[in-house]
Amino acid sequence: MPEPTAYDLLSKETALVLFCDLQKELVKHSGTATPKGIASSAGGLLQLARLFSMPVIISLVPEGKNPPDVIAELGHTDGYAPQLMRTTASLFGDQSTVQTIERSGRKVLIVAGFMMDAVVLATVLDARARGYEVVVAVDACGSTSERTERAVERQMESAGAVLTSVASIGVRLSPDFSRQDGQRMFAVVQGIKPS
Repeated sequence: MPEPTAYDLLSKETALVLFCDLQKELVKHSGTATPKGIASSAGGLLQLARLFSMPVIISLVPEGKNPPDVIAELGHTDGYAPQLMRTTASLFGDQSTVQTIERSGRKVLIVAGFMMDAVVLATVLDARARGYEVVVAVDACGSTSERTERAVERQMESAGAVLTSVASIGVRLSPDFSRQDGQRMFAVVQGIKPS
């Protein structure tokens, strides 16, 4: 019998959501998905996290002398999702972020962010090296080049990460559309606009 994948182990009790560098000035450079599509999917993922009471971390990097400007869909969390600053490619290079992840007790990380071939890749590989299961919400990610994004997708899958969509994550969390949380989940994923 095959080992369970990160997707098999994904549940509202096991998962934590990591948003990496989804900042207006960075995401506007995406060449693989539109900034609006990334933002819509990330917003949907945040709504799912709140619906299912999953912890969230929004990790940001400095933008020169200016404070980072997170995309609007992640900007109004009313304290639900802490915004943590870091200066490393991987979220696991920042001790405050590592401690927040460890304190959560969650072992499945849902990762979304920009750029896939730098920050997302480094975070996914470090998470796998530390024994975490990883699900990458590809529609809430972007990069500057399709060629490099395809290469890092293969690299992440080789490391044991599962690449999927926000809608697939929602269905895994609540597959029964006759239940109230299933209906609310369905409404969230229907509201995602990929472009």
